[in-house]
Amino acid sequence: MRISLGDVHLWFDVSGPSVTPQGDTTVERATLVTVHGGPGFDHMITKVALAPLSEHVQVVFYDQRGHGRSDYGTAESWNLRTWADDLRRLCDALGLRQPVVLGSSFGGFVALTYAGLFPDHPGGVILANTTGGRLDHQRSVEIFRRLGGDEAAAVAERAFTDLTEESEAEFDRVCYPLYSSKPGYPEESRQRRARAIQTIDVNLHYFRHEASRFDPWSLLPSVACPALILAGEDDPMCPLPVVEDLARQLPATTTRLVRLPGARHDIFRDQPDLAAQAVVEFIQGIKRPGQLT
Repeated sequence: MRISLGDVHLWFDVSGPSVTPQGDTTVERATLVTVHGGPGFDHMITKVALAPLSEHVQVVFYDQRGHGRSDYGTAESWNLRTWADDLRRLCDALGLRQPVVLGSSFGGFVALTYAGLFPDHPGGVILANTTGGRLDHQRSVEIFRRLGGDEAAAVAERAFTDLTEESEAEFDRVCYPLYSSKPGYPEESRQRRARAIQTIDVNLHYFRHEASRFDPWSLLPSVACPALILAGEDDPMCPLPVVEDLARQLPATTTRLVRLPGARHDIFRDQPDLAAQAVVEFIQGIKRPGQLT
């Protein structure tokens, strides 16, 4: 389905019902809005990981501007402030009041920016396998070295510094298969990438021109909603010390950090039960979850 936000049409999909029968009455379920990673990938990778949550909540997936089946817009609009505003407007267009938003990987950059720019809008935010926008390439390179040897470290370093289609393709070939600690991931990750709609131009534009201009952590003092942070203890893209620093800068009384042992970047594959349980418990604790009208 596609929905107009005025200047852009976004594609979205929904897994799970909003209302379910229970005896002589019906029960409304909470809605979780998910923000996919990248930039440059569509929602399909996130859907594989999060679709099982539809047993507990209604899950909204969408392709961000410049991605997948949504309008691409212009390169000037491929930035965190615009993506965060699109998220806010999407929720409003769907009739979601105080939604719970889950941002995975780069989607966590967008979710944190949204929570900081519009502090009264979300009912809660879940930052999953993400640093929320603060990168530590040296730590990441050393983790890749430990997980995949000197070749993986060298490839990661080139990808972080060269920012070319060639270095990105090499990273996908060598480093992406290291995102999970469980067997079978190289072939599974290849299939995921093959069926995703990729927009490498969005990825390169963001990291070449936008990443250094705006730090989502600058908005941390404005975040007012409850926050759940899910961190793989062995995540090469989101080193645990960086994520722990992120958690310390959010309000202690409304922030929960869950460390997932043995999990790398694909936390919902490596620790599906622990991650899903934390998400469901967090959503159940939100007093006024968003609902589709």
